Amino acid sequence: MSLMQTDGASTAPPPAAAHAVAAPGRRALALFGALLALLLAALALSRPASLSGDGEEYLLMTVALAAHGSPDLRLDDLARARPLMPGYEPALDELGRGIAAGALVPRQGYYRGNDGRAYSLHFFGYPALAALPFKLLQWSGGNPLRCFQIANLSLVWLLGLCLLRVFGSAPKALAGVALFMGCGGILYWNWSSPEVVSAAALLAALLCWCGGAPRRAGLLAGVAALQNPSIVFVLGAAPLLALCLHYRRDATPGANLRATLTPRMLAGLAIGLAIWSLSPVFNLIEFGTPSLIAKVATAHELISLVRLHSLYFDLNQGMLIAIPGVAAALLLGGWRAGTAPSRRLGALALLLAAALTVAFAVPALSVHNWNSGAAGVMRYAFWAAMPLLFLLLWRLRGRRWPALPIALLAASQALAMAHASQYLYLEFSPLATWVMRHAPGLYNPEPEVFAERATHGELQLDPGKVYAFEQDGVPLKVLYHSSLADPQARLCGEAPAGNGGAGQWRYLDHPAACAAPVQLAAAQFQRGAGLLLGQGWSEVEQGRGVWSDSMRSQLVLSYARGAPPQQVVIHGYYLDGNRRTRVALNGKDLGWFDLQAGAPLAVQAKGAEHGVTIELTHEAPHSPGPQDGRQLAFFLQGATLR
Repeated sequence: MSLMQTDGASTAPPPAAAHAVAAPGRRALALFGALLALLLAALALSRPASLSGDGEEYLLMTVALAAHGSPDLRLDDLARARPLMPGYEPALDELGRGIAAGALVPRQGYYRGNDGRAYSLHFFGYPALAALPFKLLQWSGGNPLRCFQIANLSLVWLLGLCLLRVFGSAPKALAGVALFMGCGGILYWNWSSPEVVSAAALLAALLCWCGGAPRRAGLLAGVAALQNPSIVFVLGAAPLLALCLHYRRDATPGANLRATLTPRMLAGLAIGLAIWSLSPVFNLIEFGTPSLIAKVATAHELISLVRLHSLYFDLNQGMLIAIPGVAAALLLGGWRAGTAPSRRLGALALLLAAALTVAFAVPALSVHNWNSGAAGVMRYAFWAAMPLLFLLLWRLRGRRWPALPIALLAASQALAMAHASQYLYLEFSPLATWVMRHAPGLYNPEPEVFAERATHGELQLDPGKVYAFEQDGVPLKVLYHSSLADPQARLCGEAPAGNGGAGQWRYLDHPAACAAPVQLAAAQFQRGAGLLLGQGWSEVEQGRGVWSDSMRSQLVLSYARGAPPQQVVIHGYYLDGNRRTRVALNGKDLGWFDLQAGAPLAVQAKGAEHGVTIELTHEAPHSPGPQDGRQLAFFLQGATLR
């Protein structure tokens, strides 16, 4: 039976106000399938294949499945993969040594199973889809890495067939495929990761469930959930969506429910659950846990409203930047049409679709690397948005498409994809950059997102540091931990690190500019340039410096003409026998410092109107020789005021 046909009887009676859609014939199906295949083939040939996302693991599993039909990784598999993975040689060597040594963790991302074999952290569902294209490409002399392109675009092709069944029109079905690509598919179709497979299979499953083909829907939903297990929640939401979209007001609630929960619908749900269960069953057998990823790469305490907000609204990788037109169309379009009961059912369907995206998202909030590799929109946000895209497509079935709204929808999604393709996951998006330059208080991203994009590197957040977004060297927005007593001073390098204790990350918008450090040489000390020599010094040796000549020496930091510096670094070196100096500011003892090492002295100017007296008590002043009676300890060469 073709994907274009129903599973038999419809899952629900047609609604009273349904828009009839004629089923396409076999000839139309064949022509459409051939046309779409040609278009997708042209797209594939337009880009070279490459590894991206978790492509290293997926390629190794694909090689293993193609070679011996099992996902365990062997030394021969690494040798077969090596020519396909230039630049990965050190990683493959490390993994090979770990496998040969029988290590429980041969390398990060790979684990020893209960059967003694080495496996990838990720499940092998996606590589199983790519294994046959891999072998065919090897046999034909093509680039085997294109197996992932074929796996991804094959699901897009199936999605196109499902759209043809829903719309009954080839142009509209092609427009639906284009809209899918314009909601993130164009960003991920060439990735060697399962994002497009999950998104396309999920969207196709929803179309089939509500379009009268629930068993095919279950198959597609199971495929979608193989690598992204939280998609299993669609099995609970799909019957409710079908009930809302097919509800007959001339029938009782019980009759509508029975018409929805048919044996075919229940069979579809069972098929989806059975396919989804392959991953947890495998993990239980080999690793003793339903999800190895959940065990080693997630933490429940990371789940937060901040991350949930980030998944939907972050200006770098949130769902909104991928589907602005779709979201606007759902919120603004068509709610005035129909009767009040039909509008309520439409609103309920929208609420259910939105709730389903949240159900998909919540498990993903626990991952360690929130700012993970992405092509514009976050990977989770891409496929999690499919229920919203489905609802818009469903509302368009059987209707005459208004030209202006459709043009605006297409333009907004095209602009969104153009925007999302301009930056990498360690860079701020153009939109986020513009907002932080003009209104930084309006955008407070999740801390990991901000810190890694501000520093252009993956990192572990350090409570003792500040992370700044700068323009022309001027910080416009700063992330700091509440354990820092003075983030502004820390930003300017004038305060000690935080204590790392309890607290939270906060933002400082439009921080004050850091004063440029003032460099003083010895010849300037007697000219009123900010640091004056007091008692306990010898004569200034022009161009070189000045020796201390006493047990105690004084420096006067004068700031009568401006704001006081917050830190002084004294430059010089000790005479033999001296290794440290005791420092007091305005009579307050600060303890011993190694001035030769450039130890910074924090200036506490409170209560001092015109300056601060710095008193240095030397450790062991003594005469350098019989002809020199001075008591020397430290040779002062200069100072830096900050």
